[in-house]
This record gives sequence, structure tokens and C-alpha cells, in this order.
Amino acid sequence: MSDSIIPIAATPAPCKYRDELICEPVVGNEKPKFRIYDPQNDIAYELGKTELALARLFNGERTVEQVQWAAQDRLQATITLSKLVAFQTRLLQLGLLTHSGQRGGLKRDPATGITYGPLKRFLLITLVKMNPQSGLDSLYRRVPWVCAPLFNALLLFAVGGAFGLLFSQWPQFSRDVMTTYTQSWLWLAWHYPVILSSIAIHELGHALSCRHYRVRVTDFGIGVYTLLATGWVRPEQRTWSALSPGKRAITILMGPAASFYYAAVGIVIWGITGVGSPFHDMAVVMIVASCLSLIPTLLPIFNGDTYLALTELFNQPRLRQRALRYCRQRLVGKSTEDDKNSRLYWLVSLFTALGWVLAWCGIAMMIFRLLP
Repeated sequence: MSDSIIPIAATPAPCKYRDELICEPVVGNEKPKFRIYDPQNDIAYELGKTELALARLFNGERTVEQVQWAAQDRLQATITLSKLVAFQTRLLQLGLLTHSGQRGGLKRDPATGITYGPLKRFLLITLVKMNPQSGLDSLYRRVPWVCAPLFNALLLFAVGGAFGLLFSQWPQFSRDVMTTYTQSWLWLAWHYPVILSSIAIHELGHALSCRHYRVRVTDFGIGVYTLLATGWVRPEQRTWSALSPGKRAITILMGPAASFYYAAVGIVIWGITGVGSPFHDMAVVMIVASCLSLIPTLLPIFNGDTYLALTELFNQPRLRQRALRYCRQRLVGKSTEDDKNSRLYWLVSLFTALGWVLAWCGIAMMIFRLLP
């Protein structure tokens, strides 16, 4: 069907580009690009110069035909109606456009399936939010050897030795942990600097490995979520997905590897400082906090590195959401189209439910034990 005879009744309702979106130019691109950051959910996208100008023509009053005319008049861009409708639909799906009276912003990250609920909105304090690509390029030019396989193999060997030392002196370390965390609240002075530096190193591991494989990183962030730190790295999805499975696995694994490097430094400091030294307490917090912060990302019940690895292994984006939806439909007697993955979905749902129960019980027991 020709674009010129598409019925007006089938034309989407007028939409509006969201005023609260934050737009920043992306440095280092041959063609002008802009990073569009959504403060409602911490998601960022990149649009070209013409795409951004076209998106801003949607003002909530213009119909798609009027946007087409405005694009031709203001941007000297001739766009078929079908392509413009597809562009509008895509921006609506991303939450960059909204219909009149609707609240903007996705509640779920389309890349990971993470749902952004009220707890994140009220409890997460974002400390760092940036496009790190220029910094990664500069760092990689200066110290490219940090991504060399031999260098990281040697570091992992050293980590094994450090943890061997720790386990050989476990009774002493256990006493130091109890002393540090139960006799005073001074551990809080070290807690936040430690968890923030730990998560920064963790995410830097992901980001540098992406840079090593020439994958652009569009978003890097660090925040505080009650007593925990959280961080994120978002690579350019199309380029990252084009990597071989082995290279994608390395970019995932380098985050936990960097956290183990950090914990090993803490073990060394703990081993060379004496009881009563403030650096001894710092080392205890470095070991405990960095290892505890690894638990959410290593347990597949959370949206961390292990969960991402499983979605890659089974080629199932948003695996947990698919599994839970499948099980809900089966329990109410609805037919589904995913029966070939039924065993995987039931296992994922079962272990997710069991894992969350155990996680909350563990948190409650830890808090009870640490109370004076």
C-alpha cells in the first residue's frame, strides 16, 4: 500500500518528546551523536543529530502527517509516512515519546529486563552517571597491558595465593571481623569508601574489557542502595552482541575478577598490619564488604553477572521474566508458545523463589547477629 493512501484513522495519536530528558553530545564520534538520558530509570540512548531533531518535532499537538511536513520544512528531510510511523513507534517503546496524559519513562530496562520499582526510585542515590568512553580510551592507551591475558592470569594466581593465606588464618580473621563489626560503629567510616571503590573497580573491569574488544561503552554509573553499592556498565548493544561468545563471556567475567583483585589487596593489607591499626580495620572491611557485594552479582536470582551469563548461555534475553510469565500462564491454565523451554522456565522460577526466600532470611540473620 502506498504511503499516500494510508487511512488517517490508522495514524497513531499525537505524541510528545519528553522535556525532562537530558541531552548531551557524544564526544569522539565522526558523525554528531547525542546521548539521551532518562532520569526516571537511569537508561541512556544515543540518537543521531537528525534523529534527535526529528524526535523533538513531536510536540503533543502535531499528527504524524504534520510532523512529516515539519521535517520537510525545517530539516529539509523527506521521510515516508510508514518510516515516520515506525520511528514514532520505536521512540514510544523506548519511552522517549509519550501520549498526552501518560507518564513517561520505561519501568523496565529493555536490555536486561530489570524492573525499576518504588524501592529503587526512593532508596537509590546515584553518585556517578557518565559516558566513560573518552576516559576509557585514554586509560587504555596508557596501560593496555592491564587487559593482557598473561597479566590477568598472573593476577588471578596471586588472588589464589592471597585467599589461601586468608583461609590458613581463618580463626584469627573471624575474630577480627567480630571485633570490627560488633564492638563499635567505626566500621561505617570505612564502609562506604570501600564499597564505592570496590564497585567502581568491578565496573571498570567490565568497561575496560569492552574497550579491549573495541565495544563502545555508552553509560557508566555508581550509586548507593542503603548499605550496598550498585553500579552498571552499558555497552553498545549491537557491537557487544556481535562479539564471539567467548569474548562476551570475558567481558562479563572481568567484573568479578576485578572485585577479587580488590579483595586480595585487602587481604595483603590485613596480613601486614597489626590489630589496633586503623588500616587493619580498613582491610577487614575491604575483605568483607567487597566479598559480600559480590554475592548479588554471582547469585543468578539477582540481576547480576551470573544472570547475564545465563541469558547468553541459553540465548534467552530477560530469562527470568519469561520464566515467571510462562509459569503464571501455566498455573492459570493458559496455553503458551514456549513449551519447548518448559523445563528451563520451571527451574528458573523455582530457584528464583527459593533464592529470594534464602536471601532475605540470610539478611535478617546477619542483621540480628551484628546488633550489639
